[in-house]
Amino acid sequence: MIHKELRDQPKQLFKLSQLINDGTISMDDLSEIIPGIMHVNSRTDLGIEYISKQGCDLLGYSLEELNELGGEIFEKHQSEYTRTVTYGKLMNELSKDDIGHVIPFFQDWQYREDEKPMFHFTSTKILNETQLISISLFPREIEYLTNKVNNLFGMNKTLETYFFQYKTLTKREKEVLAHLGNELSRKEISMLLFIDPKTVKKHCENIFKKLGTNKRTEIKKIADAFRLI
Repeated sequence: MIHKELRDQPKQLFKLSQLINDGTISMDDLSEIIPGIMHVNSRTDLGIEYISKQGCDLLGYSLEELNELGGEIFEKHQSEYTRTVTYGKLMNELSKDDIGHVIPFFQDWQYREDEKPMFHFTSTKILNETQLISISLFPREIEYLTNKVNNLFGMNKTLETYFFQYKTLTKREKEVLAHLGNELSRKEISMLLFIDPKTVKKHCENIFKKLGTNKRTEIKKIADAFRLI
């Protein structure tokens, strides 16, 4: 059961980030109704720029203190492995600059010096040009997040069906998919992206193969569900 919920959390974060970027719900309102710790980090040093009240309470810092500490907060509370290996892999994934990519990972955090580190399951994605949005959960909260998001906001069936196939697309293929969803022709896409029409054709073939469909109506539904353009 936990394995399934670990797979589901990235879907929830994708949905929540859409709601925030669409202006459907504010960061503060969202942080009050979902479980776990919601936080916004800098894309440069991962410094915490926003965190839910639960996060502040657990960490024992005010948001102002966390803003001032920036990336230094991790040296105080996390292992060298998390800071170097885990975050190194995270930054490498983020360098691909793919706004549709959700990155799940485990990280440790020692809240107090006299306590053992606790592991959290975190999902992170690019929110905008300078920030990341993440949700960190204790194991007991993972299943609850899925149920909470689905009950409050629903989950687009197309997004649910194609989420893991969509993750296999390259950044350029996702761009082409979005334009296909806007009903642009291959020639129009080639002009818009400044690439050869033959290259667009190849991207389309890869998209159809990875998604398992080349039906125009289904492609539009998928593009709409993962709207990035």
